[in-house]
Amino acid sequence: MGYSIYVPQEKQRRSAMKVFMTCAVICFMVSLFALAGAEEINAAQVDTYLVPVRGDVEVKIDAELSEWDAHPRILVMGEDTWEPLGGNWDGPDDLTARLKILYDENNLYFALQVTDDQYAPKGSGHPWEDEGVQIAIDTSAGKIAPGWPNKTTYLYNFAVDDGWQKEAGPFMGDAIIEMKRDEATKQTLYEWQMPSDIVKAEEGGVKFKPGMEIAFAIIVNDSDKDAIGQTGWVGWGNHTIVFGKNPEEMKTLVLGGEPMAVNPADKLATSWGKIKKIR
Repeated sequence: MGYSIYVPQEKQRRSAMKVFMTCAVICFMVSLFALAGAEEINAAQVDTYLVPVRGDVEVKIDAELSEWDAHPRILVMGEDTWEPLGGNWDGPDDLTARLKILYDENNLYFALQVTDDQYAPKGSGHPWEDEGVQIAIDTSAGKIAPGWPNKTTYLYNFAVDDGWQKEAGPFMGDAIIEMKRDEATKQTLYEWQMPSDIVKAEEGGVKFKPGMEIAFAIIVNDSDKDAIGQTGWVGWGNHTIVFGKNPEEMKTLVLGGEPMAVNPADKLATSWGKIKKIR
């Protein structure tokens, strides 16, 4: 009699355990799939970059970058994009930049990690001479007027010591930006948020949405102890910004429909520079 009572309970326990183990395995495999699917994209080999929607991820502009760990793709600017101006590129630790981008309806978000073994800003007040970053952006992609200057392309420059600087554009404004140098890791970290009003091509603003294309270029400048100032750079669409201003050289950001997954503390995430899948 007692045996007939406990057998069903034992079966239920085993069944529940099987369900639990199956769910655990599925969750683990999904996490592994997400991890394996992350890409480091060689900037020299692509003209477009697919930008995920911010979704439910809260981006805090603090140059910490931890909330970006689940981002599916990193644009890598290294040896293949290096151009010298009196300096040398001595390996990935000399200068490598990794960029991630997100968007929502009203903002573009950027996270940039720069590996640089010698941080030696000239102290001129000009970001291009002070280990800084220069970007070009134009929301009228596909309709950009030839020549320079034009009435739609923005140029912004920034560096840790120099702050955010406005160079050109019809409705120039300030980004929300944080920058810091971490000498222990030999990295310079940048995180910034650009409201649509400081990149719009015409009066009335712009709403970012899936399928939209935005012209974009970036260079990250290098200054070493034995070669101070703007002695070379890595980037994407370099000649938009250097050797004259050439908006026709800009690359393209394509706003996608996929949201970046929320990355809870107990979920596997893709660390910066950890996945080495170069295409």
